[in-house]
Amino acid sequence: MNVDVTQLIDDVSAALGFEEAQPLTQGGQKIVLQGKLSGAPAVAKIVLLAPGPNGDITLQRAHREVELLSAVDSNRVVKVLTDAVEIGDPPTAVCWAEERLDGADLAASLTGAWDEAEVWSLLHDMAEALAACHDLEVVHRDLSPGNVRRTDDGHFVLMDPGLARHLAKTALTGAFQPGTQGWRSPEHVPGGDPMPASDVFALGILGFFALSRTFPVDPSVGQEAYDRALVEEQVPSIASLVTGLSPELVEVIDTCLRRQPARRYLDGAELKSELNRLEGAR
Repeated sequence: MNVDVTQLIDDVSAALGFEEAQPLTQGGQKIVLQGKLSGAPAVAKIVLLAPGPNGDITLQRAHREVELLSAVDSNRVVKVLTDAVEIGDPPTAVCWAEERLDGADLAASLTGAWDEAEVWSLLHDMAEALAACHDLEVVHRDLSPGNVRRTDDGHFVLMDPGLARHLAKTALTGAFQPGTQGWRSPEHVPGGDPMPASDVFALGILGFFALSRTFPVDPSVGQEAYDRALVEEQVPSIASLVTGLSPELVEVIDTCLRRQPARRYLDGAELKSELNRLEGAR
C-alpha cells in the first residue's frame, strides 16, 4: 500500500489536534506517532485501510478497540484520549490518541530471571487490569509481553486490546483468536472459545516465564504438537523448575495454569481477590 506518510501525519495531526508529531514505530498496517495532545505527552495510532471488504473490517475493529479502551476504567490499562477518527473519504486510515507511557514493553524485561517480588507486582497489576476488562465482559485474548508495558515506577500496564472480544458482542470478532505463539491458553486452539479464564492462563505463562525463562508449554515443537500439548497435558509446577519460591506464589502460578478453565481463577476479579487475601496473610 503506497502511502504519503508526511501528508498522512499532517492529516492525522489536524484531525486529532495532535502536536509535534514524529514517527515512533511502523509495521504492517499500523503507524505510531509520538507528540502531544493539549500539551501533554501522547501517542497517535494510525491504522491503514485497504480498499474493499477487508478495509471495512479493519475500520470496524479499530473503532471497537477505541470503544473498549474508552470503557475500561483502570490505571493498569492504557487510557485512550480521543475517539477514533477516519481519514479520507472514503477512509484510507483511522486514527486515535492514547496516553504515552514511559518505560518499555515487557519483552525488554524478560532477558533474565525475575525475583519473587517482581512477579508478585506483575500479578497484582495485571489482575487489576484484567478485572477491569472482565467486569465489562471483555476478554483481552493476547496477554503477551508486547502488550504489557513496564513503566518507570515499576508498575505494569495492559495495552492494545485490539484482539479483544466482548462476550456479548461476538458478531465482529467471533470466538476463535489465535493469540501469540507461546502465550496462548488451551482455549486458543482452533475450536476453542477464549474466556476470562484464558487471560488468567496467559498471565500464568508470563509469571512462569519471568521466573524460569522457560515456557510452560514449548511453542517450538510445531503447531500441531503445541496445540495438542495445550489441550491434553497439564503443565509442570513452577516449583519443579525454580527452587526457593514461596508456597503461596507456587500455588498462584500453578492455579493460573490449570489445563481446565474451571480449575483456574475464573477471571481477573477472582485472581485479584486471592492475591489481596494472600498479601494480607503475609
